[in-house]
Order: sequence, then structure tokens, then C-alpha cells
Amino acid sequence: MAFGLERHWQIRAVALGVAAAIALAIIGLAAGSLRSLDERASDFIWRLAPISGEERRLVIVDIDEASLAAVGPWPWPRDVLARLIDGIDGLGARLQILDIVLAEPRAGDDQLAAALRRAPAVLGQLFSLDPAVRVASGSPAGALGGMACRPPIPQAAGHIANAADVVAVGRPVGHLTPRISSDGTVRHIPPLVCHEGLVYPALALTAVAAALGQPAGWTLERGGSWSDPAWWLRLPGQAGFTVPIDGHGNLRVSYRLPRNAFVSVSAAEVLAGRAPADLFRGAWILVGATAFGVGDAVPTPLGELVAGVEVHAQLIPALLDHRLPVEPRSGSVLKLLAAGLAAVLLLGLSVRPGRLTVVGLPVAGLALAMVAFATHATLVLTAGLWVGWIEPALFAFLGGVSLAIGEHARSRFERERVFANLSSYLPAAVAREVALVLPSGAIDARRAEITVLAADLRNFSAYCEGRPPEEAAALLHAFFSRVVRVVEAHGGIVEGFHGDAAIAVWNAPVPCADHTVRALKAARELLAQVPALFPDPPPSGLEPLAIGVGLETGTALVGSVGPANRRQHMALGDTVTVAVRLQSLTADLAHPVLIGPGAAAQLPPGELLSLGDFLLEGLRRTYTVYTVPAPPPGIAGA
Repeated sequence: MAFGLERHWQIRAVALGVAAAIALAIIGLAAGSLRSLDERASDFIWRLAPISGEERRLVIVDIDEASLAAVGPWPWPRDVLARLIDGIDGLGARLQILDIVLAEPRAGDDQLAAALRRAPAVLGQLFSLDPAVRVASGSPAGALGGMACRPPIPQAAGHIANAADVVAVGRPVGHLTPRISSDGTVRHIPPLVCHEGLVYPALALTAVAAALGQPAGWTLERGGSWSDPAWWLRLPGQAGFTVPIDGHGNLRVSYRLPRNAFVSVSAAEVLAGRAPADLFRGAWILVGATAFGVGDAVPTPLGELVAGVEVHAQLIPALLDHRLPVEPRSGSVLKLLAAGLAAVLLLGLSVRPGRLTVVGLPVAGLALAMVAFATHATLVLTAGLWVGWIEPALFAFLGGVSLAIGEHARSRFERERVFANLSSYLPAAVAREVALVLPSGAIDARRAEITVLAADLRNFSAYCEGRPPEEAAALLHAFFSRVVRVVEAHGGIVEGFHGDAAIAVWNAPVPCADHTVRALKAARELLAQVPALFPDPPPSGLEPLAIGVGLETGTALVGSVGPANRRQHMALGDTVTVAVRLQSLTADLAHPVLIGPGAAAQLPPGELLSLGDFLLEGLRRTYTVYTVPAPPPGIAGA
């Protein structure tokens, strides 16, 4: 575990690999949901930078509620439709585009056919792209000659076309078939549809080709460069007039025109002769219905319930202005590069020191996801490229979270390692406090009643002089280890090692009940265990090693002192001094444990033996010194 965590770049690489694996799993398992999220968020793009001004090239003649009130319910009689077409033509319209289908033969079809012969008009028809819907009504017309049914042209299962008597005049016909997204929104239209071996163009394409005098045009070609779509639909003889088609055989409708940009005139006004001629003269007239009773309403990126005629009203100007969004063949590569750039940026942030990095990485991942969307929107609005954003955004967010988890784990491990090392030099409670605060050069100490145990190896200096340093170090290491184990087992902490002596403290910084009693028990256990560490027999010519212990209870100052770059934790006061002096006196009094008056006052009466009053070295008053009545077995003569 430590081996891996110490390799920071390996951790980061693994974190990004995990993020990539999770992202790929989500993309594989929830591709439809992600696509829907991508599309729903991208719908907002069309409202970010709408094209200002009115669209005067295209005028909508609206079969609205007022028209139904004036003429009657839909469908209208054929003679009424004939009068409407003649009225539009009489106003000087360049082309009439009928976003309606007249499937059932009715009386007056001959009048309607005559009107269509007099006016430049394009008829509409519908195809069913759902294999389960195999409706067949009317006579499909307007197939492209010389174009075979092949991928990516979608295959239709049924049709709703105009009555044979209406289309017999040979007028251009285009289909109105939308491609419905999983959320019901119309964002795409198949420019070509294959039905019973013939290829039929969309209404907008038929209108453009008819206006340019090439009603049977259009050729299908594969895209070549990285910025090309999967397919191009080209109109021969018209340089640059192309339609981008994605790999599924769809074109994406541009919705950059706001809904209020279109000029609309009620069909009732045309029939009544009240329509403004200057508005119609030379314009393309799109005849469609917005009346609720007609039932031609679909969700689009601009609204939840929009008349179907508005889809073609958006498509035709976008087609004329060459601003249909292109989904480039290299879209996957571009998104992969975007994800790689996000990984580089996240890695750059992850190497910055500081605790905020762990919090900042997920925030940065979310910010990069937003940048991915902003870049996608910018490409759509400025370059007409529809690359998509959800996959790199997902990876960026997951990458930020995954790197944050990895950095947190690494930071946590390093803190634990630092704390473990720190607690090997300081008492664990002190190390914990030190690890959680910034370094300070101020005194950080408090008064407390403590019990101090000073333990020393007597004759160790001579032993070091006569023995190899490795042997002396091994013995000292064993002694210190035993002291730590015994002291901590009895609730104390080892404050520090000084030469061949150890200082242990009870009741600070961690509270400890009966601390004097516990300290005496620890002293007795040390007297029983430490001699087993000494060489037996002792080295020739050297005094035998022994242990001396001093014990005292009283008030002392416990805490940290020293500059911020070199602190020292210690217990300071007469209590510590007395314990150390008592330990030094053990050799002179031939008692391995000496206890000061403060500790004696905390122990049960009769448990100690008074040795009298002594003036301890360096102190100005005498202290009554005590010892245990009889040393534990095995320490006689120590």
C-alpha cells in the first residue's frame, strides 16, 4: 500500500484511468440518456445568439384559428384551397410551399389541379419511418431519378401522400417527415427517404431545387476532410450548395431564427383579398397550419408545442444561407482530444500543494464540463460545427472527482505517516495536537498536577567506553523500548530520552486517574523486567549495570517551547527536577526506587519507608525521601 501511494504520478494516472473506465461504462450503458441530455442542453444554444431582424424572404400563410372560424373546420373544400393558391399567386409570390397533405380524393380536385398548374408550387407528403406503422394513403410522387436506395438513406414503411388527381399535374413534391428524438422533440429531418425502391427528397430540398430550375437534382457523396460530415448532398450546377448529412441519414435543423422573426399572414386575409401585396411579391410562401384544431404541433428546441410549419420555416432559410450545422466525421476524435486536454489541466491542478486541491479538483472538473459545453456552443454558432460536449464533460467531472479521491487518499496516507513518525519522537497525544496546528514560536504550555518517573541506566557510561558502540546502542534501544511499553501499559507517556535516562509523565497531556499509584506500579515493573536485558555475566572489568528510578508528584508546566522551526515538548518545574535528583541518589542510598514527598502523599499509608530528609543536588531545601519497604525479587544488590 505504501509503495503505491508514494508514487504520486502513478496514483494520478490510476485515478484518471478509473475515471475513463467509469465514463466509458456510463457511455456504453446509458448512451441514449446521455445523448438526450446532450441534445436537451444543446437546445439552449439556439437561444444564446438568435439572428436579429425579420425573415422577409419567407412568408407564412397561416391556417390559424381565425381562418377556421371564417372558412370552417379543416380539411377545407378543394375549391377553397384553389382560391387560396390563386390568391397567393396573384399577389406575386415567387414560390408556394404547401406544408399540408391532401390524401383523400374529394370533389373539386380538378379545380385545385388547375390552380396548381397556374402557380409555381411544391406539394408535401409524409412517410412513416416506424416499421410498425405501414399506412398507405395517396400516391407518392417526386422521386429522384437515378438515385438508388442505399445507406444512409432511411427506409420508410408507409406513406400518406396526395390524392392521384392532385399530383397528376406533375408538380414538385417533397416529404414532411420529421425524425422524432427520444424525448419527442424534432431536431432532425431526413433529407432523403427511401420507399419501395425510390428515393424522395424533403420539402425544403425540393423547394430549393425547383426555385433553381433543377427539380430532379441532388447527388449523394461521402465526406472527405476531418471537418466534413459523413455525407454531403449536393445540387449539381450550384457551386457550394450542399446539405450536410450525419451517419444516420439526417440533417440537423438550425433554430437560430427566433419564432417572432417570421412574418405570418392569416389564410383568411388572403381569401378575403386583404393581404399586403408588397409582402408577397417575390417571396417564398409557406402554407401551413397553426390552429389547434388541425393538430399539427410538435415540440422543438424553441418550445414545447410548436406548429409543424415552423420546422420547415426554420429549415428553408438555413438551407438558403448555408448554416445547417455540420456534425464532422472526426467528432469522436475531437471529443477524445478535449478529454485529453481536460486530463492535462486536471493533472496540472493536482500537483499544486495545499488542502484546497482536494476540494478544487471536483470544482475544476465541473468547470471544465461547463467549458466543454461553452466550446461546443461556440463551434456551433461561429463555425457551424456540431461536435457534442457530453462525453468530454462527463470525463472531466469524473476525472476531477477521481483525482480528488486519489489526492485525498495520498494526503491522508502522508498525514498518517507523518503522524506515525512524529509520535515516535513525541507523545502520541502531543503529536496529534502538533499535527493539526500551524507551527508557532510562542510558548504553548499549561500548569498541571503530574507524576514524573525518571529512569536511568547506572554505570552505562563505563559500559559504552568498554564495549563496541553497536552493542551499547542495542542495549540502550532495548531499555528504551521496555520503558515505553511499561509506561504506556500503566497509562503514562514517555516525555523524552536524555542520554541513558528516560522521563515519563502521568496526567499530562492526557488525564489519568490515580496517576501516582500507576507510576509506582510502572516503576516496580521496570525493576523486575529491565535487569533481564543486561549482559549476564557482566563484561569483564566493568561494573554491573543497574536501573535507578526516581518518582515525584506535583505541579509542573507541561507544553511546547522554542522557536517555530525547532520546538521542544517538555515538562518543566520542581517536580521534574526532584524526580531526576532522586534517580541520581539511588546509587548513593543503595535503593533502586526513591520517592519524593509529593508522591508519597498520594500513596496509601504504610506502603513506603521513609529514609529521612536530604538536600538534593542543586536545590536549596531538604526533601523527605521514601522508598518501597522491600525491593521486588531479583533486584537485590542493584
